[in-house]
Order: sequence, then C-alpha cells, then structure tokens
Amino acid sequence: MDTLEGIEGLLVPVSEAELPMVLESLQARLCAVLSASASLLYVADALDPTLYRFEVGASLARKPIPEYFRSGEGFLGQVVKEKSPFVERFPTSLFGELASSALVEVSEITIVAIPLLYQDQVEGLWCIAAPELVIDTFKHPHWQDVLYKWAAYLQSIRSRRSIQTLLEQSQVQNQELITREEELRQNLEELAVTQEEMRRAQQLLARQSERQNFIIDLFTLMAAANPANLRSLSRIFLAQLLQYFRAKVAAVLLREENRWKALFTWTTKDVGFAFPSAGWEISPSLMAALEAARQPTSSSTAELGLLPDQSYYWLILPYYTVQGLQGLIVLAFSEPYPLMEEGGRGGKDLLHIPIAYFSAYERVREGSTTTQAALELIAQVSGAQSAVESIETPLEELSWLNDIPLVQREAYISALKEAIHRQVSLWTPPTQIASRELVVIGDKYLYRLRWP
Repeated sequence: MDTLEGIEGLLVPVSEAELPMVLESLQARLCAVLSASASLLYVADALDPTLYRFEVGASLARKPIPEYFRSGEGFLGQVVKEKSPFVERFPTSLFGELASSALVEVSEITIVAIPLLYQDQVEGLWCIAAPELVIDTFKHPHWQDVLYKWAAYLQSIRSRRSIQTLLEQSQVQNQELITREEELRQNLEELAVTQEEMRRAQQLLARQSERQNFIIDLFTLMAAANPANLRSLSRIFLAQLLQYFRAKVAAVLLREENRWKALFTWTTKDVGFAFPSAGWEISPSLMAALEAARQPTSSSTAELGLLPDQSYYWLILPYYTVQGLQGLIVLAFSEPYPLMEEGGRGGKDLLHIPIAYFSAYERVREGSTTTQAALELIAQVSGAQSAVESIETPLEELSWLNDIPLVQREAYISALKEAIHRQVSLWTPPTQIASRELVVIGDKYLYRLRWP
C-alpha cells in the first residue's frame, strides 16, 4: 500500500476556488494507483443531503450524464441508498468522452461506484472506469481508512458550503427585510399622511355641516322678521354671530350713497368699543376691492374709517344687489380670521349670512308682503327644497306628504292642523316625525322649506 502514501496529504483545507484542483488531483492519483481510465465525483448538496451533484472528475472531456441525481434514483441513486459499492456496465456517455483512454472507442464501460461514508451519511459517490475486480481492493483496511478520510473531508466541505449558503440566504433575507422595512416605513408614512388628510377633510366637512346648519338657523330666525320685532331679531342675529365666530364686535352697515350707516351693532361684555356716530367712511380702495372680488375679505381698522386705537382685525361680509354692493356685516377679532382655511373657497359660503339678514331687512323696510319670494330666495341660497299649497287645500292632499313616512303622516297632519288652528306663522314638525323642515303658515298659503 505504499502507493497510497501522500494521497491523504492532498485532503487539506483549501478555498472554494482551489477545491476542484485538489479533488481532481486526488482522483488522478487514485486512478493511477488503480489503473482506472477515468474518475468522477458526486458530492451531497449543501442543504439537501438526498441530492447529489457532479463536482469534478479526472480524465473527462466534458460533464457526465447525469449531472445530478437523488438517493434511490437510478443506478447511482441505488448505490447511495444501499450505502455499498456496486459494479455496472454503462454507456461511455456517462463519462462523456474519455480524454486519455481507448475506452472512448467502445460503446460500454464497467463502472465501479463507491459510496464515501462518514457517520453513516453518504457524503459523496466516487465512480471509476476500472475492471470489476478492483472492488475487492477497497476491502483492505488501508483503503477503507482513505475512503473514510475522504468522506470526512467532503463532510467538512458540505458543512462549510451549508454555512456559506445559509449565510448568503440570511444576508439576502436581511436585505429583503431591510427593503420591506423601508417599504413598510414609507407605507406607514403615506398612511399617516392619508390619515391626516382624511382627518382634516372630516374636520372640514364637520365645520361645513355646522356652518350650513348655523346659516339655516339664521335664515329661519330672520324669516320671522316684521316691523315690530326687527330690532330684537337683529340683536339676536348679531349676538349669534359673535358667539359662533368668537368675535368681539359685530355691526350691520347699510350703504347710503358714499357713506355707510350702522343699522345695528353688538359687542361682547368685555369690549368697550366706540362706534362712529356720523357714519362709517370706508376707503374707496376697499369698496373697489369688494366690488371686484365679490367674496368675504379681511380689512384693517383704518380702511373702515375707525380710530387707530381701535386696533382689531376685521372680517367683512358683503351683500350685493343688482345695483352692486349695498350692505356689509363686519366682525372684529383679536387675531386675523383664517379665511383661507374655509375649505379652499375663501369663505364664499359666508356670503349667505348677509343674504339671510338683508333679504329680511329689505322685506320689512319696504313693507313687502311677498313673503313667498323671500322664502324662494332662502331656498335658493341655502339649497332647500320648496313647495307651496293653498291654505284651503286638505292637509291629507299636501304635495309634500310623500316625503313623510306613511306611519308618521297622521301625526304630521295632526300637528300641522293644530299649528294652523293656533295661527302659528312658522311651524316645524316634531323631530321624531321630520327634521330640517320649516313651514310658513300664511293667510292664503302654506309654504314649505326642506333642507337635505
């Protein structure tokens, strides 16, 4: 067995790049010792020990067939499964074209397959093209020791590859995790932005709904105005404006040629504000801006013709007729009113407030009996649905009864009949029957407003 001396010295730890050269040199030495024509080596997969792949050979011109197999598959797989050497005749194509053997010119060769066992695990399969009798050589203890050390060497290679593969997979997974965490972070940031936008939109919708309800209340208040109660309703109107907007001062101004007359004023209890006695001399530039913009605007104390020491921030709500700018409602604040936060519309919905007041004021001032026209205007600017019926129409035949649930119509008719009997001018049905509805009871008609 002197011929085996030095073979074990080839089984030294080397890098993955140097490994094919070491294993090829080892097989070339063994082929020389055994007088084998060619040799090839299959090694167990790093992560799947039942899968064996071609690693390297000696005296081969190209890769063999098959390049890989599993335990139990075919002749090679049976050798692995049974864990014992085996001899079989195979086509020369298994070894490809033999580089330095006359066997390339024959159709079949004898293949001796030797499993390389380490701790009862087949770490590799060594195949050589050699006479069948060579299998008895491997029964010698010295050969058994070489094969065992070879198997142990392959086991160390498989372990190293397994660790390297797991490390690479771990790095890939870590990178994927980092990427996913970044994507998740971005998604969370986008979600936070979306939630913030939704929160702001909800707040805006809530403010707009509250504003709409408030304006409806103002229209309802001023719809009851008449020469006897105009002064008290005007004060209530301005007091509600101060409370709603948290303003300090409020005034209703009516245009008289180039001057402005304060019809009604109101202040909070903690404010000592001196209103002009001879009229408000509003600057022509502010007048021109209001005529051009036709929307609420902010103004300084000086532009409104007030004393400089009365330094408030003013919100101006203009009222327009076919003749142009005819009325103003002005509100004073300790800080500028944020018009640009009014839903991106510059607070145009606030224009309904002066309409609510001045439409009632003009009706009362001119002694107008065209309540129906005023109500039509209210319906138009507030988005209400309107309907008119003669007072002599049987209540069971009212055109808007279809809007009332069938089970509640009897209660609705009964309540309305009672209001007519008591000569109530403005009637709203009980909330359990209907809501957001107003019925004006005149001497000749019933006029109904209903808000969506």
